[in-house]
Amino acid sequence: MLSSEEREGTMKIGIIGLGKVGSAFLKACAVTAALQVVSVKAGRSPKSCARLAGMGDFQITSVGAEVLAAADVVLLAVPDGQIAAAAETLAAEVGTAGRRDILSKKVCLHCSGSLGLDPLAALSALGIHCGSLHPLQSFAGGSARFKDIGMAVDGDNEAQQAACYLAEALQAYPFRVPEAERSAYHAAACFCSNYLVTITAIAQQLFERWTPDKARALQFLLPLLDGTVSNLHQTPLARKALTGPIARGDAGTVAGHLKILPEELQLVYRELALQTVRLASENGSIDEAKAKSLQELLKA
Repeated sequence: MLSSEEREGTMKIGIIGLGKVGSAFLKACAVTAALQVVSVKAGRSPKSCARLAGMGDFQITSVGAEVLAAADVVLLAVPDGQIAAAAETLAAEVGTAGRRDILSKKVCLHCSGSLGLDPLAALSALGIHCGSLHPLQSFAGGSARFKDIGMAVDGDNEAQQAACYLAEALQAYPFRVPEAERSAYHAAACFCSNYLVTITAIAQQLFERWTPDKARALQFLLPLLDGTVSNLHQTPLARKALTGPIARGDAGTVAGHLKILPEELQLVYRELALQTVRLASENGSIDEAKAKSLQELLKA
């Protein structure tokens, strides 16, 4: 791993896996002075190589061992289900010929939010420092936004140090999530990102009957969503941004919702509403009697 003196120069980055996350790291690292992308493993097709050719002055290879040889830190940015196989393939490419004194200076980080370090066992057995670096960000639109986001790190001491350095170079905030807590961490991220999409899609489904098409329904709902997110930015506690009938203790309105919602949405609504009653109680916007009345309605 790089010493503190060497870090005053640049950390050499290699990337294996160029999906949404790997591509985002490539774009961001390529324009960060403290980081230098030196090697990327790409597909063998001319199209893949051509796409990468204009993104920086780095080696493009189909051999993972060449990426490891060139880089200080290798980002294994493949889908979760492929991490173990990719690590085993890389370990096999390096083989027993890899010098331990050289491999012991290398770091490999997978980019999964939910997995621990077991998938990297084949690399760890070679003396490579292994860890993880997961950006708490959605890259569905091809964005490379890392500034001011959180990045979950784990691994041995050297891997954690490298992960933190890389995150801070990208102006992100690293924080440690130990292996035993990765699933809880990832579930929290899914609630905030994935299930927000699910809830918005449900709202769009209900709303589209009053608009010319589905696209217009979403267009009308997005300012409401944006306003809620804006309110969340103004408070350190998400529950403080709560508004609406439950925050007011309006059981009549909630009963009206339950009466008209289709059966397949009843359970989702009731469970979310019960959690919302808890938040309203914690905020002090409803008293115990109103909370109990709402809970009885929602559990009926």
